[in-house]
Amino acid sequence: MSATLRDVARRAGVSHTTVSNVLNNVPKVSEKTRERVLQAMADLQFEPNLAAKSLYTKRSYIVGYMVPAITNEFFMKLARAAERVLYREDTGMFLCGTGLDPKREADYTCRLIRHRADGIVVNYTASNRTVRDAVRAGIPVVAIESPIDEPSASLVCLDNQGAAMLGVEHLCELGHRRIAVIALDFESNVNQERLRGFHSGLKLHDIEPVSDLEISLATSEKENGCFDYSAELDKSPVTAHRRFSEIVERLMSSDKPPTAVFCFDYHTTLLLIQSLMRMGLTPGMQVSTIGFDAPRTACAPRVTSINQPALEMGAIAANLLLERISDPTLQPRTVRLSAQLEVGDTTGPPTT
Repeated sequence: MSATLRDVARRAGVSHTTVSNVLNNVPKVSEKTRERVLQAMADLQFEPNLAAKSLYTKRSYIVGYMVPAITNEFFMKLARAAERVLYREDTGMFLCGTGLDPKREADYTCRLIRHRADGIVVNYTASNRTVRDAVRAGIPVVAIESPIDEPSASLVCLDNQGAAMLGVEHLCELGHRRIAVIALDFESNVNQERLRGFHSGLKLHDIEPVSDLEISLATSEKENGCFDYSAELDKSPVTAHRRFSEIVERLMSSDKPPTAVFCFDYHTTLLLIQSLMRMGLTPGMQVSTIGFDAPRTACAPRVTSINQPALEMGAIAANLLLERISDPTLQPRTVRLSAQLEVGDTTGPPTT
């Protein structure tokens, strides 16, 4: 039969309250008493029962982790890094795939509140209500790359403006002057920052931005022949990909085609490379391409990529959350990280 809290107290010659204080690192216990209790735990091979531990710590030892897509490699890399940190601290992680659906986010938030989650990590959110509802319920929140207006939540994010400038600097150093940009949208907080960085990078090299070379895939069909790619993708992936290829063909067959194209996400980068190769254009030779967060694979071509420190971001988010859980009086913090450029096969000097 396994040892109980009272067995440890009896062995150490202290009250069971003192044993609880030692387990919870309460500072009022003297070092001599603490050592005696720890020795008694070792002698009895005592392991605190999680249910019992929850009763006296007022914790559930469960943390919610909201992510837009559980099939996305980048998001899952963040989640795995957070889970490793939480696991070491005897805390489980409840993964919530939201699909950036505000209703689904609200539903998961209610479930986590109902199950008394110790905290929530929000990796991108469709609605600030998610964060506000959790904070009002007394649950600590850490957001990753989410535009939040809740001062009680901590934030871990990328220096997106600096990241975009890094990509532009690489292309300009190769000699490119006519650079296009393609994004799923220019409305999200992240892509607005990246677009500002793109413009700043161009201006550092005395290059004026050209509106015809800035393509958003969330515009109406009347605007520059573009369409809402995400909405079309839900209805017909084949049609969405075909229409994307048509946009690339129009761009590259214009009177002054770009010599380089900067994509603000990896999915768009892959579509671009496929479209260029169907046109007989080799990325890195006839036209350079650069994107964000390309996975390292043995497949050719290796994509030149601006990589976010996903493992570091996930681990920092988990540690920030654990700190707030342990001490709710701590002030929220913002941690902004830098991206790294990894040069692959898809960028090179312009040929024209």
